[in-house]
Amino acid sequence: MKEKIRKLLPEIEWIHDPGLREKVLASYEDALKTGGWTPEDMERIPFTLLIPDCPASYLTHVRGVTRMAKLAMDEFNTLYATAGGKFRMDNDTLVAGALLHDVGKLVEYEKAPDGRTVKSQNGRDLRHPFSGTVIALRNGCSTAIGHIIANHAHEGDGTLRSPEGVLVNKADFMNFESIKSFLGMK
Repeated sequence: MKEKIRKLLPEIEWIHDPGLREKVLASYEDALKTGGWTPEDMERIPFTLLIPDCPASYLTHVRGVTRMAKLAMDEFNTLYATAGGKFRMDNDTLVAGALLHDVGKLVEYEKAPDGRTVKSQNGRDLRHPFSGTVIALRNGCSTAIGHIIANHAHEGDGTLRSPEGVLVNKADFMNFESIKSFLGMK
């Protein structure tokens, strides 16, 4: 299963620490098994249930958020390189947090008998920022990565997000809000 996940999410290779790469893969494997999904299902699961007939898959969304957040981090780190290292974001923390920001949706959602993706009981009890944080932490990810997952959605509004967490939050909402805007939704 891990090789299939690695092929679907090639951005995992952007994580420099091989141990952290394995923890991200283990988190995905855990979430997929817990939710009853296959890796290929990530290409069919809508990234949100808030947009009717959502045109973007879970996989496209996660990759989009990761790629946009990393581009922003790379530019930020380049622009602020002369600030004595005080304003330098960590690549591995950001990439792992971005890849895992919605991993909880794999247990928040389930496939209905008619094939639609719907909220699971777990999803009715806990939103994905909470379940995703648990999945990442139980698979050995740091609390810094857990912080990004826990605070990437509105649950983190009003909190002090880490610098990497700010970029994942903004990349997530840039994706979500742009698609809504294309579809003429408020």
